[in-house]
Parts: sequence; structure tokens; C-alpha cells
Amino acid sequence: MEIKKYLEAGKIGKEARELGKELIKEGASYYEVAEKIENYIRDAGAKPAFPVNLSVNHEAAHYSPVKDDGRYFRRGDVVKLDLGAQIDGYISDTAVTIEVGTNKWRDLIEASAEALNNAIKSIKPGIEVGKIGKIIEESLNFYGFNPIRNLTGHGLGRYDLHHGLVIPNYDDGSREKLLPGMAFAIEPFATNGRGYVREGKGGNIYIFRKTKDLKGLYEEMFEEFKTLPFAARWCTHYPDYKSLLKKGSFLGIIYHFPILRERKKFVVAQTEHTLLLTEDSIIVTTK
Repeated sequence: MEIKKYLEAGKIGKEARELGKELIKEGASYYEVAEKIENYIRDAGAKPAFPVNLSVNHEAAHYSPVKDDGRYFRRGDVVKLDLGAQIDGYISDTAVTIEVGTNKWRDLIEASAEALNNAIKSIKPGIEVGKIGKIIEESLNFYGFNPIRNLTGHGLGRYDLHHGLVIPNYDDGSREKLLPGMAFAIEPFATNGRGYVREGKGGNIYIFRKTKDLKGLYEEMFEEFKTLPFAARWCTHYPDYKSLLKKGSFLGIIYHFPILRERKKFVVAQTEHTLLLTEDSIIVTTK
């Protein structure tokens, strides 16, 4: 395990997250916030592991602004800021929820954060992921909220944001175990709804489905982004990039991530950290 690179990616991810918390305020532009965070990551010596996600209110995940987005944060918005840094493919993934100018959803946001803290305290070699999910669910229920059942934490591999391991946000009965040498992200999603998301329209985030026998500009794009997600606004240097992305999605070369929304439009909060499990320690790289 490349602990040094994971730690540096985690440090930069944490700093970028804290910058984002300061930038997200009433009247701020989605596009400018995302660009400033990603540029911070680059200036710090890493690369974004995936596009900055800015998912608001009942949106749970997978929205990243385009160049001429035109969206601004409004008073009362509940913003999920989800971001990551990578160094040589070694990833950090972290998230926080910010309520813009009000405190109506403080308990929901605290519930997500407390669920994550409780889950982290339980981590040890050999623990079953279903038991972690149970701790998250019970923590959220204590506050009167529910987990999003069809969103999960996940393993992290080199240039692989969702690597094998699935960490549920409720007790799904899984007996898969956490073992030394694993890198993973835990991310409780809390809601005042029933706890399910549905897919909406595309959120301007893409990833290559096909990784071999690529030609032309798709080959160039793959060399740039490899097997990690990328943003439409990162592609503006490619000729007619919008058509390139649309055609690539249609042909199954790339995948366009859909925005994930709570089914009944209830509010969602999210908190996330990246962890490394070694023989003798648990390291939270983004804390």
C-alpha cells in the first residue's frame, strides 16, 4: 500500500474541502466554486480524483457545473460538497454538507456527521461491512432520520474510485470483511424521506466504459483522464467537445453519470472520509 501518497492525497482533499466550505455562500457561482476547489488541488501538487460534486437539497450526488452554468447558491440550500484528490492514481474521497445562511437542517447534517464518526470508531480488521451499515442506520434513526439505502461507501483502488468493496448505509446482512491493506471511503447519506434515490438527467460527469481499441480524440481523452471520472468542463480544449461527449455516450464508449435525487424530493445530507486499514492502525486520511 502506497501510504505516503494516500496520506498526501488525503491532506490535499481535506484542505480543498475546507476551502469549499468557505466558498459556498449565498450568491456564489456553482462554476466558480468548483473551479477554485479543483485549481487548489492542482496547485497543491495533486489532481482531482473526480469532478467536484455540488448536489443541492434533494439531490444526493453527481451534479457538477458546466462552463456557462448560470446557477448560484441560494439562502436555505443544503449543499453536498463531494470531492477528491489523487496522486499517481492514489485517491482521497471526502464530503461535507453546508447549509447556506440558515439552520433549518442542522440536525440532519449533524446526524450524517455523527453516523460517520460512529462508523469510524467501529473499524477494526475483520469487521463485517453489514455491521458498519447497522451502526450508520442506528445513528441516523436516533436523530429521527433514515439512510439512503441505495447509496453506499466503497473501496478505493489505484485509478479506481469504486473498487470492489461496498459499505452499506444500513444493515444489509453482508458478511464481507474489512482487512488490512484496504483503502475505502465511508459516506453516510441521511434524509428525512424514506431513503431511496432515483436517477435523473445527466450531471455533466463522465467516465470511460471502453478502455481498449480507442481511436482519435477518444484515445487522447482516455490518456488524459484514464479510468477516473471527468467533467464536461475539463474537455473544452477538444474540438466540438459537447458532440464528442454526446456521441461517446450514445456509442457506449463513455458513461454519463445521472444526477441522483431522493425519490420524493426530501432533503439529503452527506458526510464522507477516506480510511486506510493497516495491520496495526486505522488512518483517516481526510480528517
